[in-house]
Amino acid sequence: MVTARRTVQADVLVRGEKIVRVGKVSPRKADETVNARGLLIFPGFVDAHVHFALPVGGTRSADDFRTGPRAAAHGGITCFLDFTVGHPEVSLPNALERRLKEAQPACIDYSFRAEMIGWSPERAGEIFQVAEMGVRSFKFYTTYSDSGRRTPLGHLRAAMEAIRELGGVAMVHCEADELVDPGGGPFPAARPPIAEEVAIAEVGILARETGCPTYIAHISSARGLIAYLEAKRKGAPLMGETCPHYLLLDNRVYMRPNGHLFSVTPPIREAEDAETLWWALGRKFLTAVSTDHCPFANSHKEVGRNDPAKLPSGLPGVELLPALLFSEGVAKGKISPRQFVYYLSDGPARAFGLLPRKGKLARGGDADLVLWDPHARWTVEARTLHMNADFSPYEGMELQGRPVAVMVRGRWVVREGEFVGTEGHGAFVPWQG
Repeated sequence: MVTARRTVQADVLVRGEKIVRVGKVSPRKADETVNARGLLIFPGFVDAHVHFALPVGGTRSADDFRTGPRAAAHGGITCFLDFTVGHPEVSLPNALERRLKEAQPACIDYSFRAEMIGWSPERAGEIFQVAEMGVRSFKFYTTYSDSGRRTPLGHLRAAMEAIRELGGVAMVHCEADELVDPGGGPFPAARPPIAEEVAIAEVGILARETGCPTYIAHISSARGLIAYLEAKRKGAPLMGETCPHYLLLDNRVYMRPNGHLFSVTPPIREAEDAETLWWALGRKFLTAVSTDHCPFANSHKEVGRNDPAKLPSGLPGVELLPALLFSEGVAKGKISPRQFVYYLSDGPARAFGLLPRKGKLARGGDADLVLWDPHARWTVEARTLHMNADFSPYEGMELQGRPVAVMVRGRWVVREGEFVGTEGHGAFVPWQG
């Protein structure tokens, strides 16, 4: 059994939806005994950044709340955090109610954060209203002014003051709007690392000024990482996330014949940036590795092959997150097994108010378990994955390690690679405490 704090040989006893004992358990106390000898038992993994059924440029991301959670379960994800669909004319509580209704088919657990599109300080009361509904994390953008998503720094400061007051978290997509070229699409030349660096520095100052816990989404570059670490050194209460595509890919993918399929914001950087991010993970400088899962089929991206401004931005990854991080991180000695659990369980659960239900293997927590074969070797093929998209940026990659069985609140959802879960088993997890 591997957690963020220890590795120990132990039994786990489950009653109903909860873990009731971790340690030595007599088989006579259980109705069913599963022999996991030779496997690793992890707490259920949390993907803290996904976009299911997201409207984008006249289309929608390929996975909805049926296909996305099912793909996630096959990878070992037992809980995900998505977003409301913000709009200037829709209140935060109404946007949350709509999303909660959409999410009901999910087979694994979920939580949400409120997307702050068109928010102004006069609507501060809405922040406290959604907090009463169980959501205390809020998403902001420092870019995308062309589509109305950018939050001015003055409004961001006011929101951060309110979020600090209720004990929540601000999540920020950091790219300085004045330093990006929307017409250039989601590519490095149009969205350079300096844009990320400047925005993280600005947000770090606001976090330090307001005392608001702030989560920097998808750090992609060494320059962005340095700005993040410098802000933390100066006292900003920051948490940081990176994603598999920034760790495992580099900007040479854009030179491929299908390079347009790798469109994502921020864009994929140079190999040296990936090495620096691995360095940060090995020293536990970040909080989570999440996917920013926002998949599109080849046909969706074909419209932007010759017009970057029309490219929908986003990559799939929710099913592969644990295997990619284990194979390229743990198996290659870049991070430890306990760090692996920290970035996929304890860290994101702690950042977004899911503890003590999620992120741990402990008495009283939800019975979310992943039985993992650390020696399994396999090759990524989009056609064998369970997402609703026909492209994987990791196609052909040979991986080591994969889940054998996955349990969510006491029920098996995957066993021996087969889905055995139930649509609608997933439940909304409100902010704890």
